[in-house]
Amino acid sequence: MESDSLQLSYAGHYLFVDNSMRVMHRHRGAELVFFRAGFCRTRFDSGEEFECRAAHVLVTPPGLAHLQYDNTPDCETWYLVLEESPVFHPGDFSLRLIALGEDAIAAEWFRQVFELCENHEQQTASALLGLLWRRLLEIESRAEERRNFHPALLKAVNLMSRRYSEDLSVSGLAECCSVSVSLLNMLFNRQFKVGPRRYLLSLRMREARRLLLDNRYRIGEVAEQVGFQSANYFARAFKAYHGVTPEAYRNGPPEFADRITFIE
Repeated sequence: MESDSLQLSYAGHYLFVDNSMRVMHRHRGAELVFFRAGFCRTRFDSGEEFECRAAHVLVTPPGLAHLQYDNTPDCETWYLVLEESPVFHPGDFSLRLIALGEDAIAAEWFRQVFELCENHEQQTASALLGLLWRRLLEIESRAEERRNFHPALLKAVNLMSRRYSEDLSVSGLAECCSVSVSLLNMLFNRQFKVGPRRYLLSLRMREARRLLLDNRYRIGEVAEQVGFQSANYFARAFKAYHGVTPEAYRNGPPEFADRITFIE
């Protein structure tokens, strides 16, 4: 189903009240439930059951009866129910969990769709719902791609994503992943067309671009947060990567954001 054909029926916000089993229920349209905090189980009359935790999104197809129970005291969810659609195709909203990981944007959009619905701005809420669904599918697709990674590559990518600001060496990464440096280099080049050093630099530069757009951070603070020991070294690396200084990028991101020079 195309994301721009989605229409919101209603939205809700659930906070734990008691631990009694809730009533089995179903919806005419598909339901998306974002688990903001806590834990619960969701049981379906198809016989399937899911353990749902924070940063999970549970996708429930239209008409499938279900109930949520065994909630922890901090259980909190946002739920969005879609209108029936004549262009619905089986599989679009098949029963499954999508792990958001650290994607704060999708999490925030759940809340915003709810608030728009509460303010009776249904058209805008539906438009944002379409963007949210597209983002969920992209997150799911990236996760599926990563499941096909070599275990050492997956471990290295996850480690770099969490610790890009640290002094990570290729030899240290290889040791953590229990492979040789040559094998790790081969895995990165085969998957990303760049080596581990360039991949790490791209993570640091992505975060640097984000921080530079916030004037609360001085250039030196940006450098430190993305793993550079000095502002001067960061400025040289940023200019080598983008062709402009951090200050120039801060003053004109639309002009410079897409410049990449690929100079080591």
